[in-house]
Amino acid sequence: MLVIGVGNPLRGDDGVGVHVARELAQRPLPEGVEVLDGGTEGLDLIFHLEAAERVLFIDAAEMGCPPGEAQVFDGAQVTSNVPARFSSTHGFGVAEVLALARSVGVAPEVTVLGIQPASLTAGDGLSAEVAARLTQYVDLAQELIASDRERAVSGARGPKE
Repeated sequence: MLVIGVGNPLRGDDGVGVHVARELAQRPLPEGVEVLDGGTEGLDLIFHLEAAERVLFIDAAEMGCPPGEAQVFDGAQVTSNVPARFSSTHGFGVAEVLALARSVGVAPEVTVLGIQPASLTAGDGLSAEVAARLTQYVDLAQELIASDRERAVSGARGPKE
């Protein structure tokens, strides 16, 4: 599994995905899990998707929720034409990357951890609302990784009889 934290850390909460990825990379992770600071790579992220079977994106997203709230989306739910449900807070976000990847036949299984920002103003650091929950986001990312691994292992064994 490839975990990609995206966003611009110089725009407040827009960088939460990068902060989560950096914290997650410091924790022990299962074999085969790679964490990438995707920063503001935008469309270049497609090159990372080509080699991955499963991807977890972590990104700040305008979801119409209270600041700091996190939601998990299946990659199929994240489309660039549904801004009210999930809209990245930077130019070419996860939705646009996924749409372009699908159009060229790159289609790993994708999960997105979206985090509602409180502030996107220029400046280094997260808002108090988001910073206070950083550990929770990292824990949630680890849970998503663990559930993905559990599902992959049970799928490899086949259905129970």
